[in-house]
Amino acid sequence: MSQQPADMATSQNVQSCRLLQIPAEILDRITWHLTTPELCNLRITCKSVEEALYYSFTTEFFTRKQFMISEFSLRALVDISKSRLAGHLRHVHFGLDQLGIHTTPSMGGEKARMFAQRLVEQETLWSLGLVPKYLTEAFSNLPNLETVVVRDFNSNRRSRDGPHAHWLSYGTQTLLKETSVRPTNHGIFGRGSMEYGFVDQMFKGIIHALGTANARPKAIEVMERQGHPLFDSAFHMHPDFEASIIPVLRGLKRLHLTLEANSSAIGDDDLPYQRHSLTKFLRHCDGLEELRINGRHSASLYDTRNSLRNLYDWLTATDSTSETETQKEAKSPSPNGQTSDISLLNAPIKFPRLQNISLGMTSFTVDELVRLIARFADTVQNLELWRIKLVSDDRTLDQSQVLEDRQILFAQVLKKLLNIPNLNLRHIKLGNMQQIWYPVNGHHILEEINFKPTAKTKDEDVDAGVERVTGGTLQYTGTDWRHFVAYEMIPRLYTPRVKYEEASQDEDNEDEEDEDNDDDDDNDDDENMDQDE
Repeated sequence: MSQQPADMATSQNVQSCRLLQIPAEILDRITWHLTTPELCNLRITCKSVEEALYYSFTTEFFTRKQFMISEFSLRALVDISKSRLAGHLRHVHFGLDQLGIHTTPSMGGEKARMFAQRLVEQETLWSLGLVPKYLTEAFSNLPNLETVVVRDFNSNRRSRDGPHAHWLSYGTQTLLKETSVRPTNHGIFGRGSMEYGFVDQMFKGIIHALGTANARPKAIEVMERQGHPLFDSAFHMHPDFEASIIPVLRGLKRLHLTLEANSSAIGDDDLPYQRHSLTKFLRHCDGLEELRINGRHSASLYDTRNSLRNLYDWLTATDSTSETETQKEAKSPSPNGQTSDISLLNAPIKFPRLQNISLGMTSFTVDELVRLIARFADTVQNLELWRIKLVSDDRTLDQSQVLEDRQILFAQVLKKLLNIPNLNLRHIKLGNMQQIWYPVNGHHILEEINFKPTAKTKDEDVDAGVERVTGGTLQYTGTDWRHFVAYEMIPRLYTPRVKYEEASQDEDNEDEEDEDNDDDDDNDDDENMDQDE
């Protein structure tokens, strides 16, 4: 069979262009040094070059892509889902980028007009129900969709365009050119209005769209650094859509959540009926292999009993404790004033396949944390505790005893874990730990917990400056976690001699890059942005 004209032209292009005659891996190394605009210009020089770079280009820019709630961005997502790129897009991220309603463009004229138009479009997307419509259309056309992520920050790992370049939501640069205003993902709404409701609205829209589209992602993740946790309302499933949403939840293997399950003031204990929707949501996630629960990053530094307390009590409940929980619920009103379904709300939950547990930015007593881990000890293999505050429940000590004894509550936790016979870990990680004491007299005391350089290093040497602590993180992966915990992790725990008695709440916002259990950005290297607009 003779060659077709297009084939002949392609063959001639390859022969005449020496760049296309080098091995593909060498071509990738050469083009890696190009900026995104330069790479795009090279791709459009001829069809043969575009084909030669297609695999590396789609892997870098279309395996994982971030969008925002704007007409331009969501339509782009729909267009991608109908193109040859649809099969490559496996991880869809959504930023919380929005135009602020009180923001005004720095320039007037056409830019001010475009700003007003985009602001109207942004509001209309929700008021006319277009967000779920666009998402449903896109999700239904993505055959290899694996992960859906909601995040209120951008990855700073866009190394192709410089050390400080960020991956942005698709459409950000276009919106900036049109209006001279960059959409932001925090502080754009007044407190008490959409600042705390927008992420709930987006999450709910995504879940309902996945159900309507009959999509089956393996993971759903919510990441926050700017104070946008999910409240219980985010997990409400409308009865008309519940039958289509349940298969989505049952197909999940990984679920990462940032929660503030109780919408009341921080520090108040929540009640079972205040996490009704979340409880119902989690009950359908019976195929989970990995569960990460983060508390709210911007909570008070001394918040000892945050609004996740009741959630953790429920997760640790067994058949023997459910009756007690039911009695508690009987004393609490239901949201509509009627008797709630107590047995369903408080019945123990089982995650029979759960292997990975990751907890962050919340507080426990020693026994509460141990009880939670022991509840899933039969299956869990990986345990990570990040920015956990342990709260002493011993209120009989005076201030001098706390300062002199230097007890470390995390050592008590680890020792108790060693005594759980059916706990067989392959990986354990502790990082950025704190503990709080409430002496019978004096102010409460907050202590930072770090790790000494070696198990044999003396506290006195660290205090005197002879040795320095290695940092706040230590982890182990292997077959003998008990030996490592007993002879490396516990002996290396260290709390400084200097105590923090009345620290400022501003300290709670330090080291934001280490948030979300230190690994939320591990897979961001192949993320994306609106480079092809």
